[in-house]
Amino acid sequence: RRRQFWWRRRIRKVVIMQKMKRLWQHLKPNRYRAQFGPVLTKTLSNVIAKAEQGHRGEIRLVIESRLPSTLIWENTTPRARAIDWFSQLRVWDTEGNTGILLYLLLAENQLELVADRGIASKVPQTQWEAICAQLQSHLAKHEIEIGLKTTISQLGQLLQQHFPLENTQSNPNELS
Repeated sequence: RRRQFWWRRRIRKVVIMQKMKRLWQHLKPNRYRAQFGPVLTKTLSNVIAKAEQGHRGEIRLVIESRLPSTLIWENTTPRARAIDWFSQLRVWDTEGNTGILLYLLLAENQLELVADRGIASKVPQTQWEAICAQLQSHLAKHEIEIGLKTTISQLGQLLQQHFPLENTQSNPNELS
């Protein structure tokens, strides 16, 4: 019994240390945060608006510098947080289930791509992974603006390929 108790205490200490390490990662200053100023934000908004033309899909970009400490303590993964944003922003609430959310968590250098079931069923997983790998490559080279512009354009092309608009149709912004 003593041995079992000792192991439990040891495991508990390791888990707490891992949480504290992750918490520190989120609390320390992030050098990328300053790069997302009003100019880049406006540029990316224009890129998204352009990428949303010619198809029935919607694209959302969420850039989070750090997670709230409660979510870190609850072991919320970047994927779970991206899905949470997908739900909060109602990206799933498009007519053809064609919403895509691109999520960046700067504190952990993580990115997630969440696609609604309509577009996810038409695009193979390898293609999504290739888009993410290309963005990760750009981000690793500190080419943030180029990487995000390229990725958003690629997402728009995917949506246009699988959900094009008819000549008489228009694409209202379903998420505004």
